[in-house]
Amino acid sequence: MGIGEGLKKLRKNKNMTMEQLATDLNNKYPDLMKLTKGKISKWENEKEEPRLSTAKILAEYFNVKINDLYSESNTTYKDDNDITSIYNKLTPPRQENVLNYANEQLEEQNKVISIDGYKESKLVSYIACGATGAGIGEELYDDILHEEVFFKEDETPSNADFCILVNGDSMEPMLKQGTYAFIKKEDSIKDGTIALVVLDGVSLIKRVDICEDYINLVSLNPKYDDIKVASFSNIKVMGKVVL
Repeated sequence: MGIGEGLKKLRKNKNMTMEQLATDLNNKYPDLMKLTKGKISKWENEKEEPRLSTAKILAEYFNVKINDLYSESNTTYKDDNDITSIYNKLTPPRQENVLNYANEQLEEQNKVISIDGYKESKLVSYIACGATGAGIGEELYDDILHEEVFFKEDETPSNADFCILVNGDSMEPMLKQGTYAFIKKEDSIKDGTIALVVLDGVSLIKRVDICEDYINLVSLNPKYDDIKVASFSNIKVMGKVVL
């Protein structure tokens, strides 16, 4: 079961070409996506699978649940119908034999740890730098900079330097409360970047809108007001969010 069928169906429902989809995603998520028509094609033809974090953004873009991206192929559906059809033609004693055999096979299968499953469960460690708060942030203390946390390798971005716990809903739907945001160290950023900043000793993840005389720290959750930062405020950029 891959993302190809679901992604292709959702794209066609929007009457978009692969190139149009790549361009629109890059425009909507400029600091998180750098897609090409070729990358979309590889996903749809299941030559590559996007990371889980990328799949979450695709689900958000199409306004669907992430499971809707992963659909069974028509072949699998047909095979299921064939099995059911044959089973229904058997007499009750033979149906019981089939059920017993199927249960034995399932039990044997559950005892096997596949190589693919082992690879998927490989863990990597990151340094966690405390937490951000729900719109107001939390102080970023030096004595919590060395907490080590572990993640599945295929669920983490390769260019992240550290992570931080998301302790509020101000950046939903992109960053869910209770999850970790991955940060690439940067001391300067472009306008519109989703970044981790420290404002007057308090850590925040916000979209940074750079204006002529001030900076706006914008939450993606509309229930939070923007934070207007004057030039004299003590603000430091720690890095940008990567997925």
